[in-house]
Amino acid sequence: MTGFPLHRSTALWLLSLALLLPGCSLFSSKARLSPLAKQGHWEGRLQLRILQEKPEQFSFNFDLQGSAEAGELTIYSPVGSTVAVASWTPSGAVLTEGNKQTQFESMEVLTMRLTGAALPLPTLMAWLNSDGPALEGWQITSEKLPRSRRIFAQRFQPSPPLQLTLLLDPPQ
Repeated sequence: MTGFPLHRSTALWLLSLALLLPGCSLFSSKARLSPLAKQGHWEGRLQLRILQEKPEQFSFNFDLQGSAEAGELTIYSPVGSTVAVASWTPSGAVLTEGNKQTQFESMEVLTMRLTGAALPLPTLMAWLNSDGPALEGWQITSEKLPRSRRIFAQRFQPSPPLQLTLLLDPPQ
């Protein structure tokens, strides 16, 4: 053998290091930051309650990247598998569920068709990092918790009334 002689334990240690270092980046949220995430990136849990004759409730984990103008919302099941991805640009929105893609005119239209309630994305996103603007027909409050942020939004008008709660994970 020519070159630098390696002991078996040194070679195994180097091989282990070479295999482990790329794996570390798989679990770092910084490793998966896309150009959208550089505009804004939030993770956490979301609960939406629609208070109608037959109340409905949706709860899921989420990853949100981008801005009100262009972004992507990934919804995860309790075990971490991707349930759906909603992406939007000024020209429209797309909902991807498995292999099925559905086009919408906007995120407000998408949320209206899915939940029966149009969610005002620009205003809600303004509340993610700090207290945002008031919105007619809504009461929005937020609180900073020791390691996260909670946003509670209630819509009174138009019907149906709804409650939206976001619990944001601490930034990584």
